[in-house]
Amino acid sequence: MKFASLLWNRLPVVLRAIVNGLLVLFFGALAWTAMLVINLKLTSSVPWAAGTLVLFLWIYWHYLNGAGWPRSTAQARHTNFRAHQLSGRTWFWALMTGATALAGAVALQGVFERLVRIPPLPFTNLSQYPSTTVLVVLLAAAAEAGIVEEAAFRGYMQAPIERRYGPGIAVAVVAVVFGCSHLANGFHELLWLPVYFLVGVILGVVAYLTNSILPGMVLHASLDAFRFLTAWRRGAVRQERLIWVSGADASFWTSLAAAVIFGVVAVWAYKKLAVVARSGVRPSRAMSGQEGPLSAGRM
Repeated sequence: MKFASLLWNRLPVVLRAIVNGLLVLFFGALAWTAMLVINLKLTSSVPWAAGTLVLFLWIYWHYLNGAGWPRSTAQARHTNFRAHQLSGRTWFWALMTGATALAGAVALQGVFERLVRIPPLPFTNLSQYPSTTVLVVLLAAAAEAGIVEEAAFRGYMQAPIERRYGPGIAVAVVAVVFGCSHLANGFHELLWLPVYFLVGVILGVVAYLTNSILPGMVLHASLDAFRFLTAWRRGAVRQERLIWVSGADASFWTSLAAAVIFGVVAVWAYKKLAVVARSGVRPSRAMSGQEGPLSAGRM
């Protein structure tokens, strides 16, 4: 055990942070997937998996935040989770910033889809299940993604890299890993990587400026809820013709204008958020607590 701990502590901070973040992601996603599969196979008319998910996330949240065994990693887990409470003013500007930036990213996605032929995101046919079950399951899935993925990427993965190498490297590295993690769904996601990278940067900067993953959880869950519900109601949407074939029509220019406008507003909002959050205490570069699994500190 001592040899394993010594070997772990000799690994670069970036590698330890990535491994820890992916472990948080894996166990959170695995638990939800298992509950959902059992629910839909046994009693699809009653979406009990959503209620079970609430209990699981409560336990998972407290453990990642420093509760439970081993106590030697409690402080490190709490520091990396960084689910810090924020003032009402900071909450407002964090959500304002994230919402406008994500709206710009969605508009930019519309532009991207007219420039490059990319496969639509796959969506499982849910017509065989009751509408109430589908609605509850999709909202639960969005909440699970928001909480688990933000804890994994902007918490356990980004926070240690920030302390060691600064926010620029941390946000960029985590955004790349965040995008690449979606390839687990299949290589059809490959052309979506620029969009995922942009979303990762947006959420990463918000987490850094506020030193909290809480706004990112709300933003992430809201974005996924919008995507899931839209895909469910609209089904597979046929991609419009590329502008190289049909020319730049009103739809293309509208998406481009929206991307620019939301982007400009988002830049202004980020600056405002930085000013509002500047009085907050930034994390120190040295992390308290011993190093071990689910913790990462200095190299």
